[in-house]
Amino acid sequence: MQLLRFPNLVQEKIFGSLELDELLVLSFCSNRTKYLIECLQKNRFRKIATISYTFDVNYFSVCTQPYYSKQGCRLMFDMRKKVKPMQLFGIGSMISLCRWKNSQYDSSKYEYESSQEQTTVAKAVHSYLYQFFGSHAVYQVFSCIRPPSLEKIDRTHIRVPENTTAEELEACFTASPNQEFIQLNGYFNGNLCPNSAILGAEHLTVNSGGYGDEILLGFRGKRLECKGPFHDATIVQFLNEWKSNRGFHNLESLIINSSDYKSYDRGDIIKNMDVKQLDRPEDILQITWEMSHSCSYSMFSIVPPKSEPSDFRSRDYLIRDGDGEKVSISIENRNVRFALWKGNSCEIINR
Repeated sequence: MQLLRFPNLVQEKIFGSLELDELLVLSFCSNRTKYLIECLQKNRFRKIATISYTFDVNYFSVCTQPYYSKQGCRLMFDMRKKVKPMQLFGIGSMISLCRWKNSQYDSSKYEYESSQEQTTVAKAVHSYLYQFFGSHAVYQVFSCIRPPSLEKIDRTHIRVPENTTAEELEACFTASPNQEFIQLNGYFNGNLCPNSAILGAEHLTVNSGGYGDEILLGFRGKRLECKGPFHDATIVQFLNEWKSNRGFHNLESLIINSSDYKSYDRGDIIKNMDVKQLDRPEDILQITWEMSHSCSYSMFSIVPPKSEPSDFRSRDYLIRDGDGEKVSISIENRNVRFALWKGNSCEIINR
């Protein structure tokens, strides 16, 4: 290959003139070519902030952020019959390559032969891309099927398919058990495996069709948002365990919104707790924090990870035994809110 005989400065100029997906295609030529691209385009690859994988039944896609410019790319993977085998992404004769364009998107399109191969292809693609972009990028998964369990994933949003068991859902996280953010909705019924990796996510957002008691009592992360019903006794148990310093030491905020499922009896929940109130009756505490959120997933998703402010106001607070940590609580109608003073933004407001 003549390209390999050029001086490094010339090679760097040539590589810099190519789009990112073209560089990937070029890297398939040989291990030496791949190594040169990785070395000479290292600074360019470091500009990739986010890599998003989107999964559906017969396809998946990969999109980098930023996308619009030569810095990023979008790759499409479709299931097709009678695929011509080629050596790509280091997985041998499994998928074929063609170029796909339209007026809005400019993408490389790859094909594989069966749904059983999707997991193998996705793992190989992810491993290959990770070698290029490294650990500085954020890797996220959006899926309306049970996605393959990929290593070193930071964020996952699954629209849980109907009739998914707790074990099947757990299998999606075995390779990346310690994630920054997980969101579950769709047909999620609230059932999880004991000591689930999902409950260890730093930020967890769930929309449950069933009672979420086990989610709350088993949560080990920092911030939890739940849409769905909880038993009053579970809220009482949670608050008592926190106040007595017997659990939830990592928890910084909690929001429960039970919508039309259920209303909570504030008086009954806090009747045996030593709930404090701010000294002056005209004062109310507004507490604010940043909660990770997922954008709506799409096969063309280019939206980077984001966080949005959450807040509430309350005069009620608890003091934890042992260390004196303070937490604001609010129990009103269908909503339960809980947030530490430490680590969150607090402001006294006159009512």
